[in-house]
Amino acid sequence: MTGMDEAQICLISSYIYRKFGIYMGSDKYERLELRLKNMMNRGYCTSTDELCERLSSGDSRCFDQLAGFITTCHTFFFREPEHFRILASDIKKRRRPAIRIWCTACSTGEEPYSIVMTLLQQGITDFHIIASDVNRDVLGNFNRGLYHENRFCRTEDAVRDLYFTREDDSFWRINSELRKYISIKNLNLMDSVHFARPFDYVFCRNVFIYFDRDSQAAALTNITENLRTDGLLFIGLAETLLSEPDNLKKTGCSVYRRTVNGEGIHI
Repeated sequence: MTGMDEAQICLISSYIYRKFGIYMGSDKYERLELRLKNMMNRGYCTSTDELCERLSSGDSRCFDQLAGFITTCHTFFFREPEHFRILASDIKKRRRPAIRIWCTACSTGEEPYSIVMTLLQQGITDFHIIASDVNRDVLGNFNRGLYHENRFCRTEDAVRDLYFTREDDSFWRINSELRKYISIKNLNLMDSVHFARPFDYVFCRNVFIYFDRDSQAAALTNITENLRTDGLLFIGLAETLLSEPDNLKKTGCSVYRRTVNGEGIHI
């Protein structure tokens, strides 16, 4: 690694871990340096000295800006679609009213909108999604609802044409009718999060690959405390839980059911 003081990179990495739970070991310092240089080149801070000072003082705006550069936002509609089919099937099976779904790390909105489209296609309309992310910038893009055509690589043309309107040669805008099913929130899974009502389903996919055992455990505590008994948690297909809590039982490929003392209660 060249160009930046390694001790400062190590310090910044520790701040990132404590704030966001994202573990960036020495093997990722070069990648982190590139992202920090990008942050400085765009005028968010003048040097690593300034960045370290602002982070050490707990500057919330600086942490928000940093989140925009270190979090990965590559996604597309209908990614890992088998989970959406499981979700729709489980909702139909249980016939609960007012289904509540939490999409953590929702990025620019492709996952929650994929859920909305899947459920509407299945005739399911009594649901609401809380979509959250630590990165305010991606939430701003989510709220604008404008998507490049490369985000539709796994979307059938008929579905795209039904729920989107072409904006120009490269971009499509989501139909505003779908937005009523979603509330967008800026949340950090490393903070203590308490919702007024538990969720029936939680999606936390392709997040745990950035966490170590301790940050995974902290995030899972937040999730399970807000997931109703017998509710489902979906994680990424390429992910594993380094330590499975006693109140989660694996029921399928990257699908876990919330239990009580390891025993499922089916309602």
